[in-house]
Amino acid sequence: MGRIVYLSIAGAADPRLNGGDGYYKGKAVQESIYQQAPVPSVTVRSTQWFDFIPATMGMVNKGPVALAPTMLMAPALREEVADVVADAATAPRQARHEIRAVRGPEADTIANFARRILMVGGDLGGQRPAVVREAPYLGRGIANGGLIPQDAFITATRFEDWLR
Repeated sequence: MGRIVYLSIAGAADPRLNGGDGYYKGKAVQESIYQQAPVPSVTVRSTQWFDFIPATMGMVNKGPVALAPTMLMAPALREEVADVVADAATAPRQARHEIRAVRGPEADTIANFARRILMVGGDLGGQRPAVVREAPYLGRGIANGGLIPQDAFITATRFEDWLR
């Protein structure tokens, strides 16, 4: 085996963000294991993908209202994230253990992205709520952009292009 390439979630290893989320804690443990492995590794930390928005919002719909987590995010096109992962797997690497980050080109809240989906006639997980509200139930770190890596490769596709 030449190297381990692992897709993770941007911000998941930050204890300020993963304190109440077992899934993020699990991702942080996996990252740690791979980074300490005797085999070279590349961890690709990705922001959420465009598809995450309608799927997540479909789960927080209650009748005519969707109560989104207050979540500042910079979603990316999943195919472009897959290209970054493929490059990490195939390009020559010098580093023993490397961490790469990837994010989308624009940041906004999940609620605002969801509203944009609804404005163009799309749905949120098969539903079309009349009202989209926010509540900081995932914590301040996520609400304030903790899932957006600062030094990251920025993908090309904008949200408005994905909507078309």
